[in-house]
Amino acid sequence: MLKTKDFKNCSSYISASKNFDEFADVLISTDTRLLREGEFFLAISGERFNALTFLKQVKEKGCKYIIYTKNEKNDELIKPFLDDFVFFETKSSIKFLQEITSILSLKFQKKGGKLIAISGSNGKTTTKEMLYHLLKSVHEETICTQKNNNNHIGVPLTLLQITDKTKFAIVELGSNHPGEIEVLCDIVKPVIGYTTNIGDTHMEFFETKENVFKEEGFLCESVLSSKLNSPVYFVNSDDEYLKRNLDMGLTRSVGTSGVDYNFNIEKESAVVKNNMDEYNINNKFITGKHNFFNLCAAFSIAKEIDSLNTTQYLEAAKSFKPTTNRSQWLDFHGAKVFLDAYNANPSSMLSAIDGFVEHVGSNAEYCLILGDMYELGKNSETYHYNLSASLASKGYKNIYFVGKFASHYNSGFGKKGKEFLDVDSFKNTFMHEVLKQHKYVFIKGSRSLQLESLVDIN
Repeated sequence: MLKTKDFKNCSSYISASKNFDEFADVLISTDTRLLREGEFFLAISGERFNALTFLKQVKEKGCKYIIYTKNEKNDELIKPFLDDFVFFETKSSIKFLQEITSILSLKFQKKGGKLIAISGSNGKTTTKEMLYHLLKSVHEETICTQKNNNNHIGVPLTLLQITDKTKFAIVELGSNHPGEIEVLCDIVKPVIGYTTNIGDTHMEFFETKENVFKEEGFLCESVLSSKLNSPVYFVNSDDEYLKRNLDMGLTRSVGTSGVDYNFNIEKESAVVKNNMDEYNINNKFITGKHNFFNLCAAFSIAKEIDSLNTTQYLEAAKSFKPTTNRSQWLDFHGAKVFLDAYNANPSSMLSAIDGFVEHVGSNAEYCLILGDMYELGKNSETYHYNLSASLASKGYKNIYFVGKFASHYNSGFGKKGKEFLDVDSFKNTFMHEVLKQHKYVFIKGSRSLQLESLVDIN
């Protein structure tokens, strides 16, 4: 738990507006809707949003302590409330949030709490949710990143969930620009880490997969340089880039070529072998070898850090269900719809399609609806062309391409698909052609395309 004296260890902290007693425990909130009496309100301010405009609501919640960025504009905003609160001044509320939660993370881990940091190009949110499902089935005092709030603000907000009762904290680290994983690791100070894979993501900034590896791979360096007890980094030994980290020591290899945890993945099940022991992983709610890979990885991490409850984790693996818009099966107007419309890049798209077709059968009445893959940079057209060319070589059929890259998709597919500029222009065809002609429907694309609107999922 944080104390007010910890504030002085933050370089961004300036001073308090009034004298106050040192608090033994400090709970910090950034959300006026969730703020409770006695908590400290951290007023985050930026170009488009300033939490200080909600001080009236904060006062009504019974809060007496405000942490804010001191500047001329903000000083004017707090003037009417100087007698209502104790104001703690900082140079930057966001920097203070990062620094104070870094202190919280270190305290948590030094006291024996387990913090697992997860990064990677594809599957990190799914793996995080799977690991959370397993650990929480045994340890109620487990917290994790909400949704995919994995940036320089989302990560500290995750850490704010840590209390004296927390046993496990699962923190997702995201990056779309070089250097961001390093910043997040400096905040989290992880002792346990896992990078899912290296793919063609955010290529407009990284340009090459080698650069993606340098970015995502920083988590390994951070974990293995930790001064805290028993650092361990889990290496996806199937990934051509990540397997280089096997030579760094203090690692555990996981994957179908893993030595420490070896996965044998079938269509709807898997076996994890660890030393001489074998564990059957079963789940009827997930589709595709890539998702079973993620579940096996989550199980391996849980077993490694809490081996006494291995049996319970195996049982919990059976009940994991994908979250909304992520590898989710829906019954819609008589069709079985596989919806994965949260994000997309070439590697995740291909893995999801392969898993879907294997699941339903190549002779089934299926179709594929593929939306644009964004943030691929100057070679975006080529990425779309090459993906659909790969689908054509595999004999996949009945494909509808949606978005501004639909024509590039279709060119790679030999012009055998159907093109639509956006979701709205496709909806009529979806309702009156797709759903009537196909028993199984695959939908995937980048989030901003809003393909989920086809099945009215918000």
